[in-house]
Amino acid sequence: MATISQYRGKWKCQVRKTGYPTQTQSFDLRALAVAWGNEIETQMNRGAFAGSTSKQQTTVSDVLERYLAQESHKKTYSAADLSRAKPVLAALGAYHVHKLTHADLAEYKRNRLALRSPQTVTHELNLLHRAYVIASTEWGIILPNGIPKTSRPTLPRGRGSRIRANQIDLIVQATESEQLKHIVPLAVETAMRRSELLSIRWENVDLGRRSIYLDKTKNGLSRTVPLSPRALQVLQSMQQTDIGPLFTLAASSVSQAFRRAVERAGIEHVRFHDLRHEATSRLFERGLNVIEVARITGHVTLSMLDRYTHLDVQGLVLKLG
Repeated sequence: MATISQYRGKWKCQVRKTGYPTQTQSFDLRALAVAWGNEIETQMNRGAFAGSTSKQQTTVSDVLERYLAQESHKKTYSAADLSRAKPVLAALGAYHVHKLTHADLAEYKRNRLALRSPQTVTHELNLLHRAYVIASTEWGIILPNGIPKTSRPTLPRGRGSRIRANQIDLIVQATESEQLKHIVPLAVETAMRRSELLSIRWENVDLGRRSIYLDKTKNGLSRTVPLSPRALQVLQSMQQTDIGPLFTLAASSVSQAFRRAVERAGIEHVRFHDLRHEATSRLFERGLNVIEVARITGHVTLSMLDRYTHLDVQGLVLKLG
């Protein structure tokens, strides 16, 4: 609300509104002070007031780039944030941070869903939201209209098809990569992500206790993965050392080698990540409960674990008697 007062021969107008720094200006005439106060209030009510401070001129690009520089490196896989930020910066970077509206964000979501999967768009929206939260709670960025929001895209149900044992054998037989011949069965037996498999070091493998310690995982939490007899057999068949990585392939090389092996085996619509789906389903079919499976796979929510699970109907029929 604007307050008009006389001070040292001038008419001073002071505007106070929650979410904005107090604005003050002096005029020779009272009418000018009143008009200025009304204009500032109108801009604030419309969410169009940028103010005179540098913080009020901050753009979405400023906030997101600062977040990437100061916050993303704290995450295990910071490179993912850099990739997800590119389309956000291209589409929304020029907006003043306090002028981006719910409608703007909803339009961004619609445009991106025409090009990318719901999961990808969700990651992008979540990144922007995290940057806004840090900006408003820790950097002093003023958001009079709050943090812009839009509903997240509905994620599709996890892939319903299973990779059968004979298909896995065919893929292993078809690959020309000696490392992939070990990676594939180990993935099916442990439910590890591709990045986790490639991060394994011999010093974190305990064959005696049949376990592998993962220091870094996608969700930032470490975990110890138990080894099945088959997984143990795979590791014992490899050339072991005291220290160093089990595998030296890059993530892109693993995916490429797997794709070629699938094509040679004559199998359609199978990706490397499907091995994790298959492994998770097998763990449940072995009789493990939800908590036990989550401890092995590293899932932190039941909804995500459910998307990875595709139980064999025949197995359920047998349980029904």
